[in-house]
Amino acid sequence: MMWDIPCIEAVIGIENAKAIDTDITVSSYDARFYTKGINVYSTELALPHGAVTVRDGKFIASPELLFLELARKLSIHRLILLGLQLCSHPPGLPSDAITTKEKIAAFLAKTSGHHGHRKAMRAVRYVENGSASIMESLSYMILGLPHALGGYGLSGAVFNHVIRLKGEAVIRLGQDRCFVDLYYKYAKLGVEYESYAYHSSPSELGKDAVRSAALHRKGIKELHLNTIQLYDRDACRDFAYILAARLGKRIYIRARKFDEMHTLLRELLPNRKSDIDKLNEIV
Repeated sequence: MMWDIPCIEAVIGIENAKAIDTDITVSSYDARFYTKGINVYSTELALPHGAVTVRDGKFIASPELLFLELARKLSIHRLILLGLQLCSHPPGLPSDAITTKEKIAAFLAKTSGHHGHRKAMRAVRYVENGSASIMESLSYMILGLPHALGGYGLSGAVFNHVIRLKGEAVIRLGQDRCFVDLYYKYAKLGVEYESYAYHSSPSELGKDAVRSAALHRKGIKELHLNTIQLYDRDACRDFAYILAARLGKRIYIRARKFDEMHTLLRELLPNRKSDIDKLNEIV
């Protein structure tokens, strides 16, 4: 919470977010102590430079060390989601991100032997920079994670790819660029997540139509994934198969644990409308 990670309760789970215990790491076994409400861990392995930093006058784990430390507690799905949110930022403002995939990966490369290292290394493979909301992050995971993790295996998308506009589109939209939520560059195909909160008014629908026409003139096609589709397991599966066909791919699910992992993945979706509206908010 000191790093102000967007939607942290949804990321790590309410039970973890409300935990009153504090985790402290000391640099030798003999330095451990016992105090109620404090979990003390020891490590004599060296940490990379910058692993511990000062924030609000307190020594705390850097975002990269936090990712490694929480690998011990979080499921692989929540850990990936944590990485996506650590690397999230408003469209076009990468400097607002808490950290980046590259920084996390570079840090982990220097932490072999630490608890959670192997799991963290696996998770960071599926982290991508630039998500603008947790619902974008979850859509990305459901569509893009491999079958062994419960996703549909449609990898390769980037978040909020910028498209420059010209001429009449600039006048009608009042902007010279737009962002595609999930963009498959090689296929010139975008997936737009449409939430209740931002795509229901007549003015927004009108802007969406103008925007779609402008993208179409640039040879970019779009598929629209709305909240109802995302939450309906069968409708979401149908969307994934349509997306695969547009990408020139076929989905063959052979992973034995796909159903189990897909269920766990979908459990990350908020289950109340008030939560959905809140989580649809831009970073």
